[in-house]
Amino acid sequence: MEELGSLLDKLSIGSESDAFISQEGFWASEGGGDNPANCAPLLNRNNGCLKTGQKENEHVLQRTSKWPALCGADAVKSLPKVQPVKGAGTSESILWRDAERTFKSEKFRQQMIDVLELIADGDYHQGMGYFTGFLLLVLPPQDVAKVLHKVGTDSKYTPGYWKGQPEAFVRDAMVYHQLVKNRIPEVAEHLEKAGLVPEAYAQKWFVGLCVHTMPFEALLDLFEAFLTEGYLFLFKLSVSIVGAIKEQILSTKHSEVNKLFELMRLDDKIFPDDNIAFFKSILQAAKDCELNASEIDAMRDVQMKILQEKLEKVREREKELKDDSDDEIVFSDEDEDEE
Repeated sequence: MEELGSLLDKLSIGSESDAFISQEGFWASEGGGDNPANCAPLLNRNNGCLKTGQKENEHVLQRTSKWPALCGADAVKSLPKVQPVKGAGTSESILWRDAERTFKSEKFRQQMIDVLELIADGDYHQGMGYFTGFLLLVLPPQDVAKVLHKVGTDSKYTPGYWKGQPEAFVRDAMVYHQLVKNRIPEVAEHLEKAGLVPEAYAQKWFVGLCVHTMPFEALLDLFEAFLTEGYLFLFKLSVSIVGAIKEQILSTKHSEVNKLFELMRLDDKIFPDDNIAFFKSILQAAKDCELNASEIDAMRDVQMKILQEKLEKVREREKELKDDSDDEIVFSDEDEDEE
């Protein structure tokens, strides 16, 4: 372990130690100017929540300043060294490519990369970039790194989610699907008949924490609830999303797979950001949802065993195919030899 200060020195240079919305030049380079449609990709669902004026954002920043304490990140004194992600320090890095998909200017892309390189331990999932990008808007980079460390390592949250092949998430997607089968069986059956597997669409909710799925005003509530309650809230949230769009799901044909995916990701063409009451109702339903942590933990154990059995069969099949390939007899071209 290294002292936090020595690891994070490069995140605390002058004004760049502030949340992005407080940094000089942020709105000029990222906000889209007179045409909000030209904003940074991350800001597409801001919907006026974060303002261009510093004083107008004071209430948001006061609120988000409490987030590190909600998850215990304020007590983090040191960060472990991590293995660099492939291509780290170059434009070939997946971290760089995700920063390009998040912000428009090199200044803010580089700050995002600096934070990710402190936390991504030899592996990475795009959901980590979503979470990081939003946090950087409203928290100083040093605090973002500490929150990411806590969420990525503490069992209360989602360790294992930020891997290229996140078995922890796949397990939880299987648990979510079982919850839907138990509570809203007609929806589970409809999605199964359409061929939608939960790990294909639930990443937006579990790993991406609904960034790009809900407007910012709703995300502020969502992040607070998640940092307070941990992974259990994500199960409550996922069940509540399905409950809120149950009728739309059931009225969509099994063959309309693209339409179903749009519904599951709460596409803004169907659920516009202006309808904030819709998103707030989902979050309230999630907060009111009764789920027992011990029950979820037991379901996690069961689903992880099922997942490992599936993965073992895949590995065995891959080995068989490799062995068959190695055993293949290669004949020389006798006609060529005679020539």
